[in-house]
Parts: sequence; C-alpha cells; structure tokens
Amino acid sequence: MRPTTLLAALSLAVAFGCQSTAQTPGTPQVAAAAADAKPAAPKVAKALAPLAFLEGRWTQNQANGATIEEHWMAPRGNSMVATFRRTLGNGATPFYEFTQIMAEKDMVILRQMHVHGNFEPDPKRTDLMRLKLDKVEGNSATFVPVEEPLKANAQDMASINYTLKDANTLVLTVTPNAPKDPAKPAEKPLVFTMTRMP
Repeated sequence: MRPTTLLAALSLAVAFGCQSTAQTPGTPQVAAAAADAKPAAPKVAKALAPLAFLEGRWTQNQANGATIEEHWMAPRGNSMVATFRRTLGNGATPFYEFTQIMAEKDMVILRQMHVHGNFEPDPKRTDLMRLKLDKVEGNSATFVPVEEPLKANAQDMASINYTLKDANTLVLTVTPNAPKDPAKPAEKPLVFTMTRMP
C-alpha cells in the first residue's frame, strides 16, 4: 500500500472513530446515573407488612459454646423466608431449619422443614410443620398449629411467638401444649433471646 493510501485509510479510521464517540454523548453520565439509581421498593402483600420486623440476621450464644442463628429475608411479594442453624461448641451442626411465611387467600401460614446436620430429614418430622398467623400486636406475632384437614405436624407445640423487644433484640418463644394428664406438670416455654447481627 502506498504511503498516501495508508495515510488516507488512517484518516478515515480516525474520523469514523471520532464520529462513533460523538454519536453517544454523555454515555459515562448515563452509566453513572444508572449506578446511583435505587432499586424499586419490593411489592409486599398487605398481610405480610406487619411481619417486616422479623427481617435481619439474629444470633444467640448458648451454654457450652453453642450458637444459634436465624436469618430472615425481608417480605417480598407474598412470602418471607428464613434459615436457622445451631452450631455446637466443637463446631458440629446438629440440625438446620428452613421456614417460609406465605400470605394465602384466607390465612398467613408458616411452614417449616427440619433436617439433620448431614441434610437428611428427621424421620419423625418428614412432613412440614404448618402453623397459621393467629394475631399480630405491634412488633409481636403469634402462630398456632393449623386445623384439619391440613396436617399441622406441630410436635406438641401450642404456639410460637416472635417479639421485637427493641431494635436489636428478637425474642422467640415456643410454648408447648398443656399435658394431657392433668397430674403432670406443664412444660415451660422455650425462650430464645437473639441479638441483631451487623
């Protein structure tokens, strides 16, 4: 290629390159604006809005170095989801739980699945546990076993209650059923006082 032809080709390339850049003015500003844009607020079913106080990562240190953690995602659409893990002082994980709260047509229902540390289901709890939202008062929500024909599989549980005691404290109370034999003493509720994790 002759020098004059090469020079002409380079001139055309530079001209087209400049033209291409000129055709997209403000591209960096547009990208920056997109990066600064906040995501749209999630749509939340009206029935779940009062349960938004559950959102967060919660933990409690227990005796012998054990730790429990419960992580609640924010309500989105018609559902909330949580994971629970208990870790022993030696690092072993005896079990996990996975919980869903869903707004359905006629109730808000809590479903929970329990698995051993090796992720195998507990033979005694192969069916999901099912409870329904009984009442919400401020930042406190109580769930009770569903009635028939649904199978509650609630394991002698009368109710569970979540209460946001303050901005950084979530209290989970599991209340057992009264004993069938009136002569037997009633079991005390299990109370877990969890602290918000950063």
